[in-house]
Amino acid sequence: MRITVRPARARGPATVLATGYVVVLALLLLWPDHVDADAGPVYAALLQIAPAAFPFGVEPTLNVVLFVPFGVILASVLPGRPFVILGVAWVVPLLVEIAQGVFLPGRTSSVVDVAANTVGGVIGAVGLSVARRLHRRRTPHR
Repeated sequence: MRITVRPARARGPATVLATGYVVVLALLLLWPDHVDADAGPVYAALLQIAPAAFPFGVEPTLNVVLFVPFGVILASVLPGRPFVILGVAWVVPLLVEIAQGVFLPGRTSSVVDVAANTVGGVIGAVGLSVARRLHRRRTPHR
């Protein structure tokens, strides 16, 4: 397997984006109250506009989408380690839900959230893996 190291200037923007995403994700997940507490009308409108886009409901679907970038970051940091990625994609949401249940009385802990977040992480990691393989097939070897 050939390992390529990208120059620091190419990694810079990706690192900044990943760091920003992780900070925003942590704020969303560990905020004392539900950040979507007043989103009921918006969720209802989304279900009316595109019900097929939310087969399991708006909140679980948005939890999946929220963690897709997390999976991309994991696959970038841990290439070639699918079981480690799967473990981290499961353990991090699990710990977040435990923290919400124990330390944040204004939040609700849910197994559905852990599952949805894990699925989002896996989708992101698999998506990056597929994109890399497609890119390798299309890029001539030097």
